[in-house]
Amino acid sequence: MKFVIVTGGTPPSKQLLASHIKDADTLIGVDGAADVLCGYGELADVLIGDFDTATEQSVRIQQEKGAKVLRLASEKNETDTQAAVDYAIKNGASHIIMLGALGTRIDHTQSNIMLLLRAHAANVDAKIIDENNELLVCNDSITLSGTPGQTISILPLTGNVTVTATDLYYPLNNLLLEFGTSRGISNVMTSDTTQITVKGAYALIIIANADE
Repeated sequence: MKFVIVTGGTPPSKQLLASHIKDADTLIGVDGAADVLCGYGELADVLIGDFDTATEQSVRIQQEKGAKVLRLASEKNETDTQAAVDYAIKNGASHIIMLGALGTRIDHTQSNIMLLLRAHAANVDAKIIDENNELLVCNDSITLSGTPGQTISILPLTGNVTVTATDLYYPLNNLLLEFGTSRGISNVMTSDTTQITVKGAYALIIIANADE
């Protein structure tokens, strides 16, 4: 099951949102995303948050149109976005797409990136996507699609990693990428696909200008 989570960072464009919810099983709006969804004329299946950044009018409109509203305490030990990811995992998600998860709040951006690990640990494929980037984590093998010339970066996220990859301009053949370094930045795809194998810890993979 595919869950799309729209959270409170830089809002996705209407076009990006539409491209991902067209085949989604469940759309979750997190807190202030209620305003974004109302502005685009979209109805969430579930709204989650303490709603400190959403207008009550948007929450009410969404609820009156059928959205399930889950109100959280303002003082808690996890973010509203983590609550949304946990809800998706608990309710059978196999894929999670997080939109609006990047923005000016670096603390929330970093927290959202770490939630990719949380989803992966639950055997759920998860990505953060905006107009310019696609982010995912990997500690095994994965095949990614793109276009020749597209920039792809592979960064150690939880420790040292050894990376092998096909069809990249800068060859990666059991290359050690040390945690805390920038060695894996700005490789380039030379084909429509690349197969990446990561051994050791988790790597954060970022595809720039992802057209998806």
